[in-house]
Amino acid sequence: MPGTPVWVTRDELAFVRGRDASTALARQLGTASYIACDFPDGPYLGFARSRDVFGDGSVVLVPAPGHTPGSIVAFVATPDGKRYALIGDVAWQREGVDLPAEKPWIARRVDADRAATRAMLIRLHQIGVAMPGLIIVPAHDGRVWATLPKLASAPAGG
Repeated sequence: MPGTPVWVTRDELAFVRGRDASTALARQLGTASYIACDFPDGPYLGFARSRDVFGDGSVVLVPAPGHTPGSIVAFVATPDGKRYALIGDVAWQREGVDLPAEKPWIARRVDADRAATRAMLIRLHQIGVAMPGLIIVPAHDGRVWATLPKLASAPAGG
């Protein structure tokens, strides 16, 4: 999707533009559309800072460093009352948050800060307990993705 803006934290942008081997693909794809964002809004669900993208609470971003220095969690509230937490690679499977449990030991090597990732797992676990209707969505858990509503197709010619 060339030209589509990609919001990243300043820490993430610096990380991607660095020389870490894990960011080689992002550099190869290009960062011209990356826009550095910050968290100008106040506390949200126990996070000290947030960014309310539309100003209505429907999409709220919070910093979640650990997997990468600029990782985020995106909380999404849909018009039908469902709430989601898109957690990226904090955990690869839902059980990582439910138990909580870290990734298998060899896979933990992909986390830039393992202690921060572990702390974020615990925090997300606590949020999930406090908000039983929250649907926590790890980036790699196909079982969770299969339960998500499908996006409507764009109209022809539009």
